[in-house]
Amino acid sequence: MYQHTKIPGIIFCVVIIAYSQIAYSDENAWEILKRGGHVVLMRHATAEKAGDPLAFTINDCSVQRNLSQKGRREAELVGRAFRAWSIPIAKVLSSRYCRTQETAKLAFSRVTTWQPLDLLYAIPEQDRDARTEAVAKRIGAYSGNGNLIMITHRPNIDALTFEMIEPGGLLVLEPDDEGSFNIVGHLSPDDLEVK
Repeated sequence: MYQHTKIPGIIFCVVIIAYSQIAYSDENAWEILKRGGHVVLMRHATAEKAGDPLAFTINDCSVQRNLSQKGRREAELVGRAFRAWSIPIAKVLSSRYCRTQETAKLAFSRVTTWQPLDLLYAIPEQDRDARTEAVAKRIGAYSGNGNLIMITHRPNIDALTFEMIEPGGLLVLEPDDEGSFNIVGHLSPDDLEVK
């Protein structure tokens, strides 16, 4: 597992247990989520291969990478699995990109966009640490009976956790008492088949 730690102006992750040992069973991750009070950091589902243009209007889906048919099925599967396990959800946040919003709507039927979840590589390099820190603070400060869902992009998740997860993959994060968080579970699309 990783423990997320913040130093003024720098965010880094300290390896607590070797990577090969962090894999929790999917059933354990679901049981953790059933208790509520966690943050789910999700990579948007599989998108089309063509990349986004360098400059585009954030609300214009016609010029962005959008979900593929496979991605739409993945997002719907996420939603079915959350309902089958009766996972309590407090709020669903996503970046403003169309593929993250569509992932949220197909999986959870609701979404509120939050700009700090926007694609990290699309902003100037000197602003990326502050953006990552804003998301980390919100994760670390979360408390509630339900779970907070955050749907974002691969570079953002990598910067926050040093985890490279697959499209539609989920990390289960547990805020600690010090404004930081620990990774306590991982679910891949292959784990989401409702039994």
